[in-house]
Amino acid sequence: MASVKKALERLARRQPGPLPSFTRTQFMDLIMIIGRSETIGRKRLSKLMGLGEGAVRTMLMRLKDYGLIEVVGKEGCKLTQRGKRIYRELEKLIRDIGELKLELPWNHPSNYTVVVKNRANLVRRGLEQRDEAIRAGAKAAIILTYQDDKLMMPGVTNLMAEHPKFASSIIEAVKPENGDVIIIVGADDPLSARHGALAAAETLL
Repeated sequence: MASVKKALERLARRQPGPLPSFTRTQFMDLIMIIGRSETIGRKRLSKLMGLGEGAVRTMLMRLKDYGLIEVVGKEGCKLTQRGKRIYRELEKLIRDIGELKLELPWNHPSNYTVVVKNRANLVRRGLEQRDEAIRAGAKAAIILTYQDDKLMMPGVTNLMAEHPKFASSIIEAVKPENGDVIIIVGADDPLSARHGALAAAETLL
């Protein structure tokens, strides 16, 4: 997975000149969206990512320069074999759950959940993940680990012992496996919630 992290770092590295800069999380999101499509156009990417078409064009140019995408027809693009390798590694590690239809401990209208596989040992108290989620536009985040059939809020509480009903509802909805990290993010809108969840997940690559 180090190769994926390095690839994202190279893509997000500040370029000389007036071109805008983008985060590792934005490039990760872009690669995952393209990877889930046969081909996809700039307008669709702009809508899914919540970015202007000019910004998306710049990001696509960066992916093309690194040999991760190829242009198909007038507007579309798809991943190259090199791009697909990075996408497959990301898909192995990050599982999209999306919106949870559960009562969560906040009043934010949108939520988004991702599971990061086999990274529970990297989470101490979840503060780094929460902070990255907030920086990416989230309003709140819950970072949980699942080990030995226990759902834990690391360094805080055994959720199954303290809040068994809530813990059971999360396990039923997410179906985690041993070693998983569950990231639940709240935000004012769906895009901010997803961006926050992915930003938190990116810290565990």
